[in-house]
Amino acid sequence: MLRFNIDFEKRIFGFDLLRAFAIFCVIHRHGRHLLNGTILQGFPWLPLPHGVDIFFVLSGFLIGYSFIVNGDKNEGKITLSKSMNFWKRSAFRILPNYFLILTINYILTSMEMLNGSIDKFSFLKFFTFTQNLFYPFYGFFWESWSLATQEWFYLLFPIVLMTLGEKFKMKNVIPIVCILFIVVSVFYRLGISGLIYDDFWWDVRIKKVALSRFDCIYWGVLAAWVRFFLKEYWMKYAKILFIVGVLLFVIIAKLPKEIHTVYYNVFYLSLVPIYIALWFPLIDQLKDIKTIIGKLITYFSILSYSMYLFNLLIIRLLDKHYSTAMSNNATLKYVVYWLITICLSYLLYMLFENPISVSGNKILKTTNMMYKRIDSAENND
Repeated sequence: MLRFNIDFEKRIFGFDLLRAFAIFCVIHRHGRHLLNGTILQGFPWLPLPHGVDIFFVLSGFLIGYSFIVNGDKNEGKITLSKSMNFWKRSAFRILPNYFLILTINYILTSMEMLNGSIDKFSFLKFFTFTQNLFYPFYGFFWESWSLATQEWFYLLFPIVLMTLGEKFKMKNVIPIVCILFIVVSVFYRLGISGLIYDDFWWDVRIKKVALSRFDCIYWGVLAAWVRFFLKEYWMKYAKILFIVGVLLFVIIAKLPKEIHTVYYNVFYLSLVPIYIALWFPLIDQLKDIKTIIGKLITYFSILSYSMYLFNLLIIRLLDKHYSTAMSNNATLKYVVYWLITICLSYLLYMLFENPISVSGNKILKTTNMMYKRIDSAENND
């Protein structure tokens, strides 16, 4: 039997919990229509954040913090070797799954087993992650939009740090870089806001264009800067910031989202990562839960990438070929959707994702960039 090989002592439980919650939000959002007409319609009957937004902010936070720590150990500078180490580890972690699922999507779409068009596929664009860099794309492998956005962050962030770090201190560089990318995204949305005329185009032209979403990731980087350079305040006001973040989430969830408004077209997507980042100081201090539930949360966190890539593919297959199956028990169909997603993601991780990542890192002798949770007794760095 295939088993996880996990060192739970090195896991950050709070962020495992957040990652597991994020993938739940993603998978539930894609499959919630299966519950329509059942007693569970509208479950969980509360507004949920977008899971991808959580992934974006968390990615910016963890990667940003790793680079800040490495820069601090090297007189405030990021070396090319550290950046290369990061790029190689990211490649072995992200690319194998991406290209495998891309290939599966291409085959199933060309066989008309999936709705869509291979005319929307461009090998050059999908290979270079430029399918949604400046312009919208749709109709093929929709879920790749977030991966492309993150890949450009992975590429540009170290380059900008290395460039500016030659003349400026890391403490000053990070806020400047974050503000720069946040402003660029806001101005991009402002520039195209007049082209949005319905929900579909808002989704593909504003929400799913990389240049429009960099700000979400860089709010996470800015949170990492606060965590490192203002750790005392990060710890002291953790509960207050969490409460403020929750209240801000509720307020934003209740505000009307109307096309053609400056709020929704321009500023909404910059406000969302702020309330997510405000949760981090408290989540950062959560202790490991050494129970079955705690371990399950960690397992879900580890499988989240594979689950993200698989779930939309599965729901599209179910909707196209099995729309009337289990029509008398839609709740069971929803459960089956989850079970298939989990099982396939587990196999993908154990047989493909993890072996390639581990082997690749051993061959290239890369080093892990770990994030250490704050404990109340921890001394300042």
